[in-house]
Amino acid sequence: MVKPSSLGDIVLLFPALARLRGAFPGAELDFLVHPAFSGALDYSPWRVSHRIFFERQKLGDLGAFPREFAHLCGALRERRYDLVIDFQGLLRSAFFSRVAARRSPVAGFAAPREKSARWFYTLTVAAARAHAAERYVELANRFAGDDLPVPELPVPPVPEHVAAPEALPERYLLLLPGARWQSKCFPSALFGAAARRIMAKFPALRAVIAGGADAEAAARELQRELPPDTVNLCGRTTLPELFETVRGAAGVLCNDSGPMHVAALMRRPLCAFFGATRPEATGPWGDPRRCRVFRRETLECLGCMRRVCHRDYPCFGIDAASVAEAMISMLEQDGSALK
Repeated sequence: MVKPSSLGDIVLLFPALARLRGAFPGAELDFLVHPAFSGALDYSPWRVSHRIFFERQKLGDLGAFPREFAHLCGALRERRYDLVIDFQGLLRSAFFSRVAARRSPVAGFAAPREKSARWFYTLTVAAARAHAAERYVELANRFAGDDLPVPELPVPPVPEHVAAPEALPERYLLLLPGARWQSKCFPSALFGAAARRIMAKFPALRAVIAGGADAEAAARELQRELPPDTVNLCGRTTLPELFETVRGAAGVLCNDSGPMHVAALMRRPLCAFFGATRPEATGPWGDPRRCRVFRRETLECLGCMRRVCHRDYPCFGIDAASVAEAMISMLEQDGSALK
């Protein structure tokens, strides 16, 4: 499998991996992945035998490129593959898929993200559905032999070598203020106002902020909106530890981000904020009674897919009271905040 990034895309790929594992129970799976997201594969429904690292920064450095390129090509050719599937759909991912495959088939989407990727495919699938999880399963179904819907995955077990961070309180509301795009990073005031209302309803809950190192500035700003006993874990967990932090949360407030998809995988009640991006394509994949999406539906520019807004982010005006009301309802049904 070729899917170097990102975290959310890898998690959304899990149903397709489950479909392929069911079709080929005796096969081994190798995975080309960015090192930053390798830990997510600990939770894959199909155990990964070998992880081959796609060092994007080194490949983008003129001085390091020749050595890293030769190293990656050598790693891709160490084992002989019967099939290589490129779920990324970029020219570079398709090229390295062909390197790994040698003369074996390379499969990809008929309409990949970059049209030039098709040069390296020997098999293509025209995916008709909108959501990424459905598209990945459509590609997997080409080899599984049936046109089946996205399978429902069980909550993954805790890997033997992973534990949740010791700083976690017994019961907590998890806030994930980070995202890769500026247009996805909703204001700390929204997170803070919603969290305060939720914790007022459930006094046993404490607030925990988590995410990658790139969310540390947002986390510090958010801390000023929250009680002094708030736990800030941003940039202080490994990726598997972040998975376990999400697993233990009573509920999750988040932007459209990789950890949002982790929360859906872990069946946690979540409220996700959308504006520039499109939930019908990359929203949380889970029971809509547990995964709530919030956005300003009346905006003409909704789903613009701009990384930076040219209109002063009108989509950021989500009502915190509505978010809190939805989370309180989910927590009352779930019961985890009441124990």
